[in-house]
Amino acid sequence: MKIINAKGLARFAASGGHPEKEGMLLKRGELNKGFQRRWFVLRGNLLFYYEKKVDKEPSGVIILEGCTIEVADLEDTDNYAFQIAFPGGASRTYILSADSQEELEAWMRALSCAPYDYVKLIVAELQNQLEEVASRDNAKLVEAAERESRILGRTYSDEAAASKPRRPPRPSKDRVNPFNDFNDSSTDDFDAFRDRTSSASLSLNIATWQMLGISSFQEMHDEMGRQIKEYSTALKQDQRASAGAGVAS
Repeated sequence: MKIINAKGLARFAASGGHPEKEGMLLKRGELNKGFQRRWFVLRGNLLFYYEKKVDKEPSGVIILEGCTIEVADLEDTDNYAFQIAFPGGASRTYILSADSQEELEAWMRALSCAPYDYVKLIVAELQNQLEEVASRDNAKLVEAAERESRILGRTYSDEAAASKPRRPPRPSKDRVNPFNDFNDSSTDDFDAFRDRTSSASLSLNIATWQMLGISSFQEMHDEMGRQIKEYSTALKQDQRASAGAGVAS
């Protein structure tokens, strides 16, 4: 198509940045069906063409929206021709021809990727891929955070347990039977009549026996028998006294 806003498109065509593709192609005229060599520059979805490579302003531009890029089967070319067609007759069909099979394929590939609809699909696909990558990264971050949280939780629990004041152990009630065999070697030379200040109750009992001058089981046995005999005698005397008082009354 011919340029309507020539100045605006000329500025865009000459704008900085490397074009998507540029090179020399043969272009068939709309009225004159012969081929003329033109310099083509692809920027975005706009295909500019110049009469010469050194020209500052393009001769025309093809808007690559809603078009199809197809191989053209022409008899008057070297079979490296392709066409830019617009369905429904919205615009004319452009016939172009390259110098080689490699250039043909390169131009068809570049032009097929140029339309805005195609770019939108590419952008959407890239966006989906980016979201998938972000989702995987977030999942990894969440997993790492949970793992660190569990580790910290165990660490703080151990520290709290270590710092928690513990109840002192109850003193063991070391009860010693004074009637154990004091000659038993397993008692580590145990002497039931030795003063053992570690047990208050035992110290009291030992003090009582010591006050009586008793230092052996035999003496303790004799002493207990004497006390029992004295108690028994005193009890009988009290009974007889009580019985006599009853008769006298």
